[in-house]
Amino acid sequence: MIHVFSTRKDKPHAYGVHKPSDPSPYDNELPYEPIEFAISKDGKSWVSDFDVPDLDGVYCYDAPAVVPATQTDNLTKIGIHDGQQLISSTYEQREMTMSCHVSGMDEADAQLAFDALQRFLVSREGYWIAFSNWPQRMYFVKAKLASPAWTGNDWTVAVTLTDLIGLSRSIGTTLDHVQGFGNNEPFTAGYSFSNNSFTINNLSDVLIDPERRGHPFKMTLSGSGNNTIVANKSTGDSITRKGAWSGKFELDGVNPYLNGNHDGVNTDHGIITLQIGDNQFEVSNFNGSIQFDFPMWWLS
Repeated sequence: MIHVFSTRKDKPHAYGVHKPSDPSPYDNELPYEPIEFAISKDGKSWVSDFDVPDLDGVYCYDAPAVVPATQTDNLTKIGIHDGQQLISSTYEQREMTMSCHVSGMDEADAQLAFDALQRFLVSREGYWIAFSNWPQRMYFVKAKLASPAWTGNDWTVAVTLTDLIGLSRSIGTTLDHVQGFGNNEPFTAGYSFSNNSFTINNLSDVLIDPERRGHPFKMTLSGSGNNTIVANKSTGDSITRKGAWSGKFELDGVNPYLNGNHDGVNTDHGIITLQIGDNQFEVSNFNGSIQFDFPMWWLS
């Protein structure tokens, strides 16, 4: 299981309602509900801002809202046809904004806190970021901090996050059985099969396309077969593993492997894509189990 956010029990939180007998002062309480955020290089190992000692007292009070998707269309004029023909369409990078605040420090500590936030978020390389108020999705970003706005020893700062992919991605894949609200969820356990006819549900907002879009996708057949064909009847895609084989045949993106060794020479170089929604699969000349491992992608 992927753990994104802090497991500490004394997380900062907004003022609550207390009985007169409760101890005072109330540690880790704020006049607003802080939004936890976490970052990861690989989408699997995460570091939360609540677990970084240098960020004590630095809180996100405004996370990115639902972000519009930005499309770029490639068009061409054909003869004297009216209008233009759509050749291709891609989602482009977009900008999101989060806002952070530090309070209750002297000026020197507040300066150090800003420096710590910058060191946590600013990187030459892109990375994944997730927010606790929408915890099922992550964005691949680079960050840029504005100059802090000071009020006494307090400061606020706007952080611009450039979403380099232009889509959000599920935290985890179909094999992690990630569940959540508001992402066409929950995932079901329906991504491993031992029969030869089944349905794969792509809960994304886009076609899963490992060849043209570079989407992570892994299909693993464990067993044996002879001239095995895996066909997505909904899209017309298929791949054939020619001849007899046994062990583990894997299609990782567009690259086929047999028992860990490159096996493209023994295939028809087919690919598999997944349309939005249901995909009807049929597997021929195979005995064993088949498993699908891929993340979901969403517009927001």
